[in-house]
Amino acid sequence: MNTAAIPFQIIDWQNVPVTEHPGETGTALWRTWQSGDLRVRVVE
Repeated sequence: MNTAAIPFQIIDWQNVPVTEHPGETGTALWRTWQSGDLRVRVVE
């Protein structure tokens, strides 16, 4: 990945859809934003 081409911007995480991922003892909530090859994820 070419880090010189990272599209710096503000991400409004409230508008990024949540996906649920079950684990051994609970559930993780992911919000994933992608731009080209770059993927940024917030996990709760």
